[in-house]
Amino acid sequence: MGKKFTIGVLIGNVHTAHPKDLMRGIRAAASGMDVNVIYFLGTQSVRFNQKFALEDFDYQYNTVYDYAKLAKVDVLIIAYGSLCIFQKNEDKQAFLDKFAGIPYVLLEDATDDPRGIYVMVDNFGGMQKCVEHLIIEHHLKHLVYLGGPEDNQDAIERKAAFLNVMAEHHLPVTPEMMAVGDYSEFVDNLVEQLLKDNPDAEAIISANDEMTVACYRVCKAHGLRIGKDILITGFDDVERARYSNPPLTTASQDAYKMGQIAVEKAVDICAGRPVESVRLDAELIIRESCGCKVTRRAKEKADEKTELLHIIDELRLFQHKSWLGPFLIRDLMQEAENEKSFYRKSGEVFYHLGIRSSMLYLLEQPVTYENGQKWKMPQRMYLTMHQYRENIQVFEKQERPYIDGSFGVLDCCSSGEDHFSYISFLLIDGKRQYGLLMLEIEPEEISFYYILALQLGTSLRFLEANIKQKKYRDRLREKNEVLNFIAIYDELTGIYNRRGLMESLVRFNQDNLGKKACLMIADLDHLKEINDNFGHAEGDCAIRTAAGIVKEVFGQYGDVGRFGGDEFAGIVRYSEMEEKEQLIYNIHQKCEQYNEHSMKPYYVGISVGVVEFVCEKKIDFIEMFKHADEYLYEEKKKRRKTVCRNVNFENS
Repeated sequence: MGKKFTIGVLIGNVHTAHPKDLMRGIRAAASGMDVNVIYFLGTQSVRFNQKFALEDFDYQYNTVYDYAKLAKVDVLIIAYGSLCIFQKNEDKQAFLDKFAGIPYVLLEDATDDPRGIYVMVDNFGGMQKCVEHLIIEHHLKHLVYLGGPEDNQDAIERKAAFLNVMAEHHLPVTPEMMAVGDYSEFVDNLVEQLLKDNPDAEAIISANDEMTVACYRVCKAHGLRIGKDILITGFDDVERARYSNPPLTTASQDAYKMGQIAVEKAVDICAGRPVESVRLDAELIIRESCGCKVTRRAKEKADEKTELLHIIDELRLFQHKSWLGPFLIRDLMQEAENEKSFYRKSGEVFYHLGIRSSMLYLLEQPVTYENGQKWKMPQRMYLTMHQYRENIQVFEKQERPYIDGSFGVLDCCSSGEDHFSYISFLLIDGKRQYGLLMLEIEPEEISFYYILALQLGTSLRFLEANIKQKKYRDRLREKNEVLNFIAIYDELTGIYNRRGLMESLVRFNQDNLGKKACLMIADLDHLKEINDNFGHAEGDCAIRTAAGIVKEVFGQYGDVGRFGGDEFAGIVRYSEMEEKEQLIYNIHQKCEQYNEHSMKPYYVGISVGVVEFVCEKKIDFIEMFKHADEYLYEEKKKRRKTVCRNVNFENS
């Protein structure tokens, strides 16, 4: 078997019908020819929220095409007619030069670049047929024209045809008779202005079918009967044209066929076969919107009924998923405390939505991209989650496969003999960009998953914030632990300080109400003598040694701490300790063992006082310490007269 080629498809304006038809044709041909396809969608939303004071983040979507350079595709299909509407600050050649080294098939625009060929419809001829039909067959003289974007090649050629036919028939065209639309249905204001400036207009000629939706809407609002009071024509023959009321007269641009041809040409390029550019004929499809009476055959009516039922089923499915989606995203948000669980849950979401395969590619670090800022393309994207049917794989951060142009999607996760067709959605939240979501879905499902991708982008922002907060909380907890340690532990000896010891005494007493216990107080012998003769560093060493001995003997039964200076104290349960005399003896024995092996020029000695008591709610520890201190005073009478060994030193 030969190499399985991967085609990258750059396409925009996908909320409209024509690009979706292109995608359907591409997908059908790719499936039949067993090639892989990755779509990079430039989904725009500003037209849907133009009535609201919302910030426009659509500039983010112009970056999505650059990610095709990381995917390691063999050839590109570039639906430039749908891209240039939004590529305001970049000319065509500059855009194509971004993909140097990758051959391409250009749709809806021409090119003489040796790297590519083009597939276009005969825009001039198709529009010429529309205009001539209205002038010759319906004897109209006052036609107004709703054009497409000025930098769109299709729109340029269609406008030229309109002007040419009007000139051939000696019909005047003034600036007020023309408007420049954006190929979307949200051009109501332009249609209103055309009708206002041309109250005797007999027909509106639209440069595409999508804008005729606004034409129908505005004309009906003005009480104009379409096909009678005013005639309307379009261009493209999208599915909606047949179901308009009345059905729309239009020039056919078979986007489905164009998509199929583009795939065939792309495969020929990859296989090294000779290829040539193509111009497709645009047939005039006459329906009732131009005033013609059309008799439909029974088969056409049956086909339209079948297609209408298919559309209804799609709407029901969209509605069902629209209800389900937010609940799944809610479940996903609940995993935002755990990064790995979050990514796994995202795979489960897509599996439960019936997606065969999904991939979540993330940037190494999220990127903040401001409108007007120069875009800097990330060098890598990392595969974080791969879902194939019910199997979900989440990669550890240090083990994530990546794509960078030399390593591509197939290198990250081989699909074996299956070909794949992924539709990519940019993951953003406002100015924050996270990566790409790739889903194996049908073009009809784009609208729903576009919404879901927006929600996922917001979820990633929430996850990012949670991770930062967790790191902050962890650091804060660590600092608090340090502060707590410092607050209750003695820095020099590592045992409780005065505060820690008192808290321990209170807690011990409350936990052992009614039980007998002992309070111990101890004192390092002759600390001043050690400091004066050997320095404070040796004094600190002697204190640490004494603390270690006290903790070793008493700490196994209870808690001990440094009460201050050279004083130590502790509390033990009476039932768990040896006789208090034995404990005192053990302290002295540990000191002697230390002194026997110590190379220090001084002895370490500890005097100890112990008092017995019963734990009770209103115990007076000050009085207890006073009694223990009395025993300690008696013990001090037995200590060495000096801690200095028989060595020579000078008194300071």
